[in-house]
Amino acid sequence: MVENVPHELLEAGRGYESMFVPALFAAWPPHLIKGAMVREGAQVLDIACGTGVLARHALSKVGRTGRVVGVDPAPGMLAAAAEFEPGIDWVLCGAEALQFEDASFDCVISQFGMMFFQDREKSISEMLRVLKPGGKLAIAVWDSVERNPGYMGIISVLQEEVGTAAADALRMPYSLGDSSIVKAELEAGGFVDVQVETNAETACFPSSRVMLEADLRGWLPLFDINLSEGKIDEVLVASDTTLSKYCAPSGEAVFPTSAHIFTADRPL
Repeated sequence: MVENVPHELLEAGRGYESMFVPALFAAWPPHLIKGAMVREGAQVLDIACGTGVLARHALSKVGRTGRVVGVDPAPGMLAAAAEFEPGIDWVLCGAEALQFEDASFDCVISQFGMMFFQDREKSISEMLRVLKPGGKLAIAVWDSVERNPGYMGIISVLQEEVGTAAADALRMPYSLGDSSIVKAELEAGGFVDVQVETNAETACFPSSRVMLEADLRGWLPLFDINLSEGKIDEVLVASDTTLSKYCAPSGEAVFPTSAHIFTADRPL
């Protein structure tokens, strides 16, 4: 459990849960739960769990005889996750050095975290190590940004109004859009029966400005890009023309999203 987390980090985690999870991430856990064959009584590890949306779905499947552990290197995310679901074990660590014994878990799952691993080769090795023989892996990575058009629009706004560094920060989550890269890395790391399926879901933010503001306030600061209130207002106003194409009659920003779901096994 993470304790004594600075208030500003906890607030950032709460903000992430409220702004991003319902709009963008909540649709994807069923794909991973199915891919990892999470079942009653399973021991499940969620890597790069964030505020725990995937781990919470896993908990609903494993029942009272199972166990779910969520790990993340961000203490604010874990502190928020613990508020939302105290029935999960939340552990502060990165994917490159998992703090568990060999062959501890039936299933390892990870939703949109692999793009940010500091060392993917080491992380894959660790995922294999903590799985039981015959255990199941399921991970999600975003498809190319061209297949996620709402973020193509935001990147365009950031490039024009903030600069290349800001635009590049938002390109990073889509850096593994070529599924052959991840498939090859998993196979090289020792996983077998590696399969990939590309799925589509729909993102829905309250408005195009809320969609953009979430990144201006919640994402860019992670890259030391901190905008003044005046600049944020300026960018939001400037975004209306570019992002209006994603606005439904209700005013919500709605657009298709695409991601690759990889499944694999640890050899027996």
